[in-house]
Amino acid sequence: MPEGRKLTHVVEQALAQDERIAQVGSVHVKAVGPAIFIDGEVETQEQRGIVEEIVKNVKGVGMVRNRLQINPQAQAGGWRQPHRHEE
Repeated sequence: MPEGRKLTHVVEQALAQDERIAQVGSVHVKAVGPAIFIDGEVETQEQRGIVEEIVKNVKGVGMVRNRLQINPQAQAGGWRQPHRHEE
């Protein structure tokens, strides 16, 4: 498995295991080297910050680009659903 895909998987696992964001909106993660790009929607600014904090604490993450948008009507489950990781 390529390094970017491994790091993406580790970050997704960290997000899935954190109860503070159990009902977070649609979050998509992509690793490019040690840089992590977070896209999607969350319901609150607080959730946006929590997601970023979790990602920054994952071993191997060098930089986080948080591009999450705030949407009070965000639908949950984006990063929990199976999806293809692109390199």
